[in-house]
Amino acid sequence: MLEDLKPPTRQYSCKVRTIAEQLETKDREILLAAVMSQEWAYKTLSNELAKRDIDIADVTIKAHRIKTCNCFRK
Repeated sequence: MLEDLKPPTRQYSCKVRTIAEQLETKDREILLAAVMSQEWAYKTLSNELAKRDIDIADVTIKAHRIKTCNCFRK
């Protein structure tokens, strides 16, 4: 009866992914492209997003870009 009992797989995500999942497809693609783009400085992108009522800290953007955030945890 309990032979296949296993803990559930947890889905980790940072604020970048959490916000991206709430956006429409086009906006999600734009956000994720900007976050991963070396053309955007972390603080500059954070400031520009804040002007659009999207609150993501520069350190969160950095962690996502260099893949040290929860999204890339195994």
